[in-house]
Amino acid sequence: MTTKYILPNRYSLHESSPGGGMGDILSCKDNHLDRKVIIKILKTGEEERRLLDEQKALLKLRSKHVVQLYDLIDIKIGHEFKKGLVLEFIDGNDLAYDPQKINLDVLKILWQISCGLSDIHSAGIIHRDIKPNNIRKNINGIVKILDFGLARASGTEAFTHSVIGTLGYMAPELWKVRDISFDQKIDVYAFGVVALDLLGIDKPTELYAQPPLPIIKIDKLEQILTKDLSDIFIDCLNFDKTKRPSMPTIRDALAKHLLKDRHRALFVLHGKKYEINSTNRAVTITWGSSGTMQIYYDGFDFKVAKFTGNATINNKPVVLNKPFPSCSVITLINDKSRTFVTFDISRPEVIS
Repeated sequence: MTTKYILPNRYSLHESSPGGGMGDILSCKDNHLDRKVIIKILKTGEEERRLLDEQKALLKLRSKHVVQLYDLIDIKIGHEFKKGLVLEFIDGNDLAYDPQKINLDVLKILWQISCGLSDIHSAGIIHRDIKPNNIRKNINGIVKILDFGLARASGTEAFTHSVIGTLGYMAPELWKVRDISFDQKIDVYAFGVVALDLLGIDKPTELYAQPPLPIIKIDKLEQILTKDLSDIFIDCLNFDKTKRPSMPTIRDALAKHLLKDRHRALFVLHGKKYEINSTNRAVTITWGSSGTMQIYYDGFDFKVAKFTGNATINNKPVVLNKPFPSCSVITLINDKSRTFVTFDISRPEVIS
């Protein structure tokens, strides 16, 4: 028997599909704005309570990398009314390992996920069910985090009486026998597992233990990534949640690698223009009778490699191998004069 849905006049139904244990999904049109939308209807009882959790979570969020909630409506189904969430329609596919993608492409996807999770966490929300089929990439290449049916506000209310989640993505602290308290670090743990999925690395059997067992290293991860990135993904899976990094820390580490060799620095000295970049990595300047300073670019930062004489950077002593700020003033000091050099760094952004 076909289910009959009666929607508010603003929306017209295209098709419906079962959403498994969570409820039905309706593909609809917003007649006022002439756009496709998704309407999610969850089952009554416990599942209806989760619907309200999702609604509260999404109302707080405005993120390029998180599905947007447009409306909350009443839908008549037979002789009863149910609540429905009107959500952004994302034309694309759930994430999955693609052997055709190079590691750089995967890191860009992981960076987008980390941006979305950073926004989720900054809104005081814990997603609780991060996994590839809850993340979708649209036709424009933008990654969106979906399905907030298990989301919770962080803080004193973040606890549950039973184990809920997806085996293989659940942090060890979610496997306690009685009341389970948790925080945003469970999303960090799940993100680490998603990273393995998208990089085509078989998940260690330790992740499937109940509770998961500690993981010290993953050889293939260390073979295909730089040590610092490999370490940060391993840290995501740390058995001790206090040793897992925050999502902004992960986001910034990924951005740093995606921007490698794309910075440039400019300065003018004695009427001559100098540029330091990936093809001209070092410049040596001289002043007075003995002042010299070699500035070099390591692909990530600009630093002073060698220095003699008297100079300051932003009125502070020169420190070897310390990264320059985005904008600095180098003061070159002679016995009788001072020369001020503005050192400007162009720092591009990762674009999704």
